[in-house]
Amino acid sequence: MSRTFQIMIAAIICVSTSLARGPSSKQVSAFDQEIIDQEKHFLEAESKKDAGALEAAVAEDFRGIGPNGDFYGRGEVVALSHSDETRPPRAYDFQAIRLNDESAVVAYNLIVPGTQPRYRHMTDTWAKVNNQWKLKFRQITANLWSATDLD
Repeated sequence: MSRTFQIMIAAIICVSTSLARGPSSKQVSAFDQEIIDQEKHFLEAESKKDAGALEAAVAEDFRGIGPNGDFYGRGEVVALSHSDETRPPRAYDFQAIRLNDESAVVAYNLIVPGTQPRYRHMTDTWAKVNNQWKLKFRQITANLWSATDLD
């Protein structure tokens, strides 16, 4: 075997081995875990249609951008507690981005059965107000490849 061929085989084995192990497990900081847990509690309140929890978690000056690009406010988030949707969404791949000690962004993916677009990238901005986390901003970005995906 030629030296080049041996190097190429060794490189393929190294790459294959690292891919087989999957993504490396990154240590999550206590701050990141706190804000991700806050996000998960909020999503649970949305799924359970818990109007009280939603009202408590959403800031008075909340703004959002929906998947169609339109702005919406606090009232629309709280109104979700009155919707008829029975199939809960599935959220995964949470990532926290710390802005400072009092604010952070949580990005994640969401699958919302029975709606279009069903697959979404979510970005929520949280800020501490009177020592409590409040949802201040949300942007929903549709995965365009799923725009015509039907249940």
